[in-house]
Amino acid sequence: MPDRPPCRTRFLPILALSLLAAFLAVGAGSAQQDTGTFVVLSDIHFDPLYDPDLVPQLQAADARQWQRIFESSKVTRLSNYGADTNYPLLKSALASLRRRTPEPDFVLISGDFLRHKFPQDKALVRKTLEFLTLRLQATFPGIPVLPALGNNDSDCGDYIQQPGGPFLADLAGIWRPLPGPEAGTWARSFPAGGYYSVPHPTVPKLRLVVLNTVLFSPKYQNCGQAPADPGQDELAWLAEVLKQAAANGEKVWTLYHIPQAVDVYSTLSQKQVKTMWKDQYSSGFSQTANLGLVTASFAGHSHMDELLLPASGGFVHVTPGLSPVFGNNPGYQVFSYSRSSGALLDYQAYFLNLGAGQDADLPWAREYGFQSAYGQSAYDRGALQSVVAAIGSDSGTRSRFLLLYSTTSSQEGGDPCRWQALWCGISGLTPKDFLSCLCKPGLAPWAAGGLCPPPG
Repeated sequence: MPDRPPCRTRFLPILALSLLAAFLAVGAGSAQQDTGTFVVLSDIHFDPLYDPDLVPQLQAADARQWQRIFESSKVTRLSNYGADTNYPLLKSALASLRRRTPEPDFVLISGDFLRHKFPQDKALVRKTLEFLTLRLQATFPGIPVLPALGNNDSDCGDYIQQPGGPFLADLAGIWRPLPGPEAGTWARSFPAGGYYSVPHPTVPKLRLVVLNTVLFSPKYQNCGQAPADPGQDELAWLAEVLKQAAANGEKVWTLYHIPQAVDVYSTLSQKQVKTMWKDQYSSGFSQTANLGLVTASFAGHSHMDELLLPASGGFVHVTPGLSPVFGNNPGYQVFSYSRSSGALLDYQAYFLNLGAGQDADLPWAREYGFQSAYGQSAYDRGALQSVVAAIGSDSGTRSRFLLLYSTTSSQEGGDPCRWQALWCGISGLTPKDFLSCLCKPGLAPWAAGGLCPPPG
């Protein structure tokens, strides 16, 4: 064995280790730079009338003065279960978001900014939406905030809108600063119907399409003069947007309020299958979505932590509500994703446990992370299909899903006696598919709430 200088013998392994460490550091740095975060919020349902003593001042003041007026209120406790979001709860939520995610890449809000049964006072509606816009801008300065319309976001009443009317034209101006400079079709399509399309804030070759699915609801009504079939007009617009996206080699995310799904709660209580969209719009949307361009969708409306798996592909992430009006705990979620591909990686859910009290300093806490809670390595359709299969077959996964369903609330949750209906609603988005799942042999007939024909 030839003699080697001892210093050289030591030097080569040290050099190799140094080069390996440098390579790993560069790789880790590249991965960190590619991973971004964004916030999803839903169902804020802000109630500016929570303190009756303030109402005369609010009516007389400009929206820019409202924060000072709310700060003077003697009502300091957070909204409780069964009530919509008061100022102390809104302030607490926005402060928590500011601490946990001071610089997200963007923010998605899937509708319902106004409280339930909001008075049909056009000036009050306008000032409330102006106030919320100002608070969002202050919380996320310079960060794109993409809002969708909910069924309560109107000056005509619940589920009542006027496409092409003065309210949408006015709201287009109020909300215009939120999306940022890349406004896409905002100026043309939002006043016309409350929907728009923008390039994704960070991901190349990805488009964000924000729909007004209130127009698809069986409960929708026109307010004043409006197009004969605004829902069909929206589907025609969507088909053109997707056609152009395909021509540009783009994929698509969608954001909207009311999801295409069976309303499981109403279905069980009324013993008749109720859907959230009219059949004509549901089938038209499915045909359009079959292009395979839509990789992820975000919705709200139910106030619960849910997921949906359309037969056309992709998935619908249903964000829990900030308002605790349906017995849920207030919540929001923070996603991690790839800035280069748009692939969703994981999300962290945060909540405020109102069961511990209503003090204004009640702390927000991390509720769960998707990957760790469900043993997955990504957040995509394949991972969600695995979770759904486990809900059906594994009691531990099922119990976890039912607990998280209402944001870990002691007041409301997935009914363990009727979990099968919630489970079938994940993939059964039409009455036929829902009943085919719910009524198949092996499921408990009493769990169907009388919806299935008797056996034999």
